[in-house]
Amino acid sequence: MLTFVVPVKSKLVTSDWDKFTQILERTLRSICNQTDSNFKVVAVCHEIPKTTFSHQNLNYVQVDFEPPISNGVESSTNHYKAKEIDKGKKILTGVEYALKEFKTDYIMTVDSDDYVSKNISTFVNNSNGNVPGWYIKHGYIYVEGKRFLVKTLKFNDLCGSSIIVKPELVKHFIGIHPMFYFDHRLTTLDSRIELQKFPFSAGIYSVGNGENIYMSSQNVKRFNNHRNWISLQSIKRLFNKFRNHRFRFITSALRKEFNFYPSRGEGIKVIPSS
Repeated sequence: MLTFVVPVKSKLVTSDWDKFTQILERTLRSICNQTDSNFKVVAVCHEIPKTTFSHQNLNYVQVDFEPPISNGVESSTNHYKAKEIDKGKKILTGVEYALKEFKTDYIMTVDSDDYVSKNISTFVNNSNGNVPGWYIKHGYIYVEGKRFLVKTLKFNDLCGSSIIVKPELVKHFIGIHPMFYFDHRLTTLDSRIELQKFPFSAGIYSVGNGENIYMSSQNVKRFNNHRNWISLQSIKRLFNKFRNHRFRFITSALRKEFNFYPSRGEGIKVIPSS
């Protein structure tokens, strides 16, 4: 069985709790749209969010450690690290709960604003537990409010919703780098455990929604607007962008696979699962 673990930010560190709750609800609807019903979802949070969505496989687990509230004095780097540590602790809490309550075979971490393919549980559950895990190399990027997706060949480098591993292996991703408390870029664990590449595009990375820890609207603009475009470095950057990324129209098939209903710049919309 596969368990999706979703670390949820505290109400005390969100810029808009109501908006964040709606974004989280989209993610939970996407996860619970799985074609194979043999899965669980563990949302780990300080405060249980009030949403209009419920599902028999969805479980909330509350933590009692202090949320990463800014003291107004610490640097942005230290505050970011504190948020990453909070996320890592919640992931470990979710893993422990999934093992105790469900004896789960695999864990997939999903950030609270992303989308996942409905076919993930079917593929993982049919693997018979013969591999240590997978990393999602192919996926999509969605900039909130846009009418298209960007397909990327570097999904696991960019997005935390990209790792599916046996529960005992989650520890390898924790505390690897001071700026990445949960390091989703890893594909080789302990120099000997090789994760396999997931065989299809299985995630949508949501950015610029105002609640992403790292890819805020400001950072999205900063990464996509560079000075001195005619330099050699800029030409190489453009080449790599086009080589690793492709624009993709949001088709009906994509909507159904990811239960993906973007806001199109009109505020957050949540469409009930059919």
